[in-house]
Amino acid sequence: MEIGTLTRWGSPKTGREKESLEHYRKSVAYGGRLVKEGKLSYFEPFLFTSGDNEIESGFFIAKGPVAEFFGIIDSEEYRSLLARATLLNEHVRVDMLAVGEGVDRQIADFEKALSALPV
Repeated sequence: MEIGTLTRWGSPKTGREKESLEHYRKSVAYGGRLVKEGKLSYFEPFLFTSGDNEIESGFFIAKGPVAEFFGIIDSEEYRSLLARATLLNEHVRVDMLAVGEGVDRQIADFEKALSALPV
């Protein structure tokens, strides 16, 4: 089974614009490397073209096998990249995602809970 993350970030902090762009490129390379190594099955960056870019400028979606994924988010390299992102950008946030079979399982759990409610 796979899981995923949605990693969002806002605008660069004042005076950190160049470092933020450099860090973005480093993060994209890191995600791409994890896909090539087979640790992730998917990684892609997205940038918003509308909305409040101070709050949300872009996001990464990553997914991979559960065991590999938890190993990644526990690694020093990942934790270091995330820590640096929070120093360089506003509103950095990481959310865990149900993907693939996990979505089906979550819906089945919801249906089971719903059927247990009195009508």
